[in-house]
Amino acid sequence: MMFSEFFTVGVLISTSLAYGSDGNCNLCDIYATSSITQTTASNGIQIGVKVDTLKRCPVDLKDVQYTKTDTLDSYTLSYSDPTWTISYDKKCIDDSWKMFIRPQGGACLKVFKKPGLNQSDSGTLCKENGAGYELSGMQSKLEWSYIMESARALIGSVPTRDYTTVWLGGTMRPYCYPDNRPSNCTGIQAFENFPYQDNFDAYVFTPGSPNFTRPYPGQEYYNACLQLNLKQNKEAWDGKVTNVMCQFSCNGGTAICAVAYACVGLAT
Repeated sequence: MMFSEFFTVGVLISTSLAYGSDGNCNLCDIYATSSITQTTASNGIQIGVKVDTLKRCPVDLKDVQYTKTDTLDSYTLSYSDPTWTISYDKKCIDDSWKMFIRPQGGACLKVFKKPGLNQSDSGTLCKENGAGYELSGMQSKLEWSYIMESARALIGSVPTRDYTTVWLGGTMRPYCYPDNRPSNCTGIQAFENFPYQDNFDAYVFTPGSPNFTRPYPGQEYYNACLQLNLKQNKEAWDGKVTNVMCQFSCNGGTAICAVAYACVGLAT
């Protein structure tokens, strides 16, 4: 695909790229490229390549063709006119998984379709992919977009539902269940169990969520887990997160139904 007028890039590998001239540059996303090919239109433009999780440009972009810094994962960068090739020594299970940056390094995500599963069953199926695989949360807006796009492609149109949903990682913290829950039990702070994750900017809750109401009188705890909503007949909740009973699969027969789940594991 073309990435601006300066060069073309490949996909699915570990690096952060910077390009531009003089003191100005733009950064591409980590784990978004495998190669850079300089085009005729980019003659005279300095291109910097930097492997780093920090969103900053190389300070020597003007004078040095590319620089490298330490990361959690090993990589190699080679140049054969007119192409830079970026190789990465860790990979996902296969090409059907997508690699993203997580605090521990490269993490592999994939969305699976299997209607009618509850959260526990979905988590069990994630574990079958290998050691360390769990239901995935959303570390970034990029991951949110990937899960949404993958789920839409897998699920398609379900005219009998208002929404379909994707099971995500995350369960309500035990101390947030009681009626006298502490003040810090708000939004995503009320949840835990997000493997390999330390950022939660991608979570936008539906109106009224998180919901701390006990679904049945006398139930001591509300066993609450997270889902991502996809529009079908309605769209107000599209792309937003809600908490439901972890045992939930479909409600009322037609309105909302869990039909997919997202898994994550570290690249090896």
